[in-house]
Amino acid sequence: MSRVARQRLFFATFLAPAFLLYTVFVAVPGVRALIYSVQKWDGLGDPEWYGFNNFRALYSDDLFSSALKHNVILGICGGSITLVLALFFASLLHRKIRGAAVFRVAFFFPNIIAAVAVALLWMLLYSTTEFGMVNALLGVLQRGLAGVGIEWMQDALPFAFTDSKYLIYSLIPMMVWTATGFYMVLFVAAMESIPEDYYEAAKLDGATPALQFWHVTLPFIREVLVVGIVFLLISSVKFFDAVWVMESQFPTKDSHVMATVLYQKVFSEYNIGYGAAVAVMLFALVFAATLLTLRMSRREAVEY
Repeated sequence: MSRVARQRLFFATFLAPAFLLYTVFVAVPGVRALIYSVQKWDGLGDPEWYGFNNFRALYSDDLFSSALKHNVILGICGGSITLVLALFFASLLHRKIRGAAVFRVAFFFPNIIAAVAVALLWMLLYSTTEFGMVNALLGVLQRGLAGVGIEWMQDALPFAFTDSKYLIYSLIPMMVWTATGFYMVLFVAAMESIPEDYYEAAKLDGATPALQFWHVTLPFIREVLVVGIVFLLISSVKFFDAVWVMESQFPTKDSHVMATVLYQKVFSEYNIGYGAAVAVMLFALVFAATLLTLRMSRREAVEY
């Protein structure tokens, strides 16, 4: 056997298990979902050809429109705040502030907690009972302002943060708290690969820390930053657990996201075709957003 043939066999041996798992658990279900999206099926009888009627139903369904809007809110608001805070804290840790190792662990800790546990924790924080820390702090602030003659939220406390009408906006702080640590660690790892000589040269030129970050740090971590943006887009589109738990498995039009609509249509209403159409739209949105992000950030990589 030639050397090239042995190399090909070596690569095939290691790639085969991953390729098999990907085919069985990703590719085949994806193709089946695409087929179901053009069928009318309740999951029990024989599927019927339905054409693009499921997709037409999406555009005329107020529930799906509301869910899409909620995903956009989570992606833009939650994603933007997460990205800015992650870059800020990563920059501080990169500059070797005191206690950097402790801060890394503290910020990353929410990522190792199960999503359901995080949702339950924030339900307690938002509670209108005596256990609700957020409402308790707002009450202290309200009394402090009242002491100086400022009336604020006199009849609004305790505020029902987990009410369906406000839930999507209440999820943004939870999303930021959970995700910031992961992206902070990702950006710190990229920043630590930047040679210190560039920062020394920038200091000699009189650059402030802010200018160093803008003209040295950001260009060198641009590719990692793009990856982080793509991850944020995907996570905001796939958002599910917190809504499902906080709404006790019964989201309303005011709180639905696309993933909960998909789950409800498939497992509660047994409308497999509609649910598959939602899944296809999820894939299409993630693919389009990722492609747009990569196109907008296409530049020559900075080398050193």
